[in-house]
Amino acid sequence: MEDDSVVTAKHSVLEIFSDLDASQLDSIEQWICSHSYKKDLEHFKALQNSEKMLIKIGNSIKKIVPFEAEMPSEVITPPMVGDQSDCNKVNTLHVDEFLYDEMEVNDLVKKGKLKRRYCRDCTSRNVQDLIYISHSMSRQALKYIFKVQLPKELEDKQILDVGSRLGAVLYGAYYFSNAGTIIGIEMNEECCDVQKRIIEQHSLDSNRIKVVHSDVMERSDLVANSDIIIINILEFFVDHEKHKEMWYFFKKHIKKGTYLICNRSMNDTLANLDIFEEFLNWLSICKPNQMENEIFFDVEDYSELYLYTVN
Repeated sequence: MEDDSVVTAKHSVLEIFSDLDASQLDSIEQWICSHSYKKDLEHFKALQNSEKMLIKIGNSIKKIVPFEAEMPSEVITPPMVGDQSDCNKVNTLHVDEFLYDEMEVNDLVKKGKLKRRYCRDCTSRNVQDLIYISHSMSRQALKYIFKVQLPKELEDKQILDVGSRLGAVLYGAYYFSNAGTIIGIEMNEECCDVQKRIIEQHSLDSNRIKVVHSDVMERSDLVANSDIIIINILEFFVDHEKHKEMWYFFKKHIKKGTYLICNRSMNDTLANLDIFEEFLNWLSICKPNQMENEIFFDVEDYSELYLYTVN
């Protein structure tokens, strides 16, 4: 008699197979019969081990930052234009995706520590869904960036994370890539202190991973010398005019051939800032460099991660 877990696994496989057509089933059969899946499984387990290290780091961060993962000294203001201009202090809640994945969020909701809705006029029925935002990338998004979007060999490359806050991108680059130099630049001193504390606490190689306390516009040298630049949404941290200035600064100093990764389309970002025409030929969108690794992901979940090269 088969083990119950094996029976359950077979049932799950049959459910998946039932949605596939004949050619798709043939492809799966070839993958299994050629034993290619064994190599993929080994790689998948290695990725899981790396992700466990990020979970440990996330648990350490939870102990030293507020639940909302927003530092008291940070100035965070919802944008006045763009697709997130509907956010305000009443209808928006920051839940850091690096610290809390979807399963943890659901658990927090069940325990009453998080709410999904808010009352619009203090009555019991006129309620509306809260807008959940995150100022960090999730572990899964970081894994997708370094294992699918970017090239595999980054040993001689420098990665720069603009607005590194709690350091999620730095830790993702450290465990999911072989990047030689990983730099986070952050204006908020409290956030820098958190990153430095985590680097020391988890014995990360300080020759490889570094935190710089500065406005990025005062460090054109870091921008010009970086091969990969990652920029999360900036609108919550700078006003409209400063945001414009930053993109003019990037256009001036980012070198040709640099990879630029954003979690929003640059078309949307530049259009919202009314400077789209001026940047028309600056970037080219790229295909993922490690498409063979898409097998480890539900690709549709990462449609909001954009990879560009600077022309």
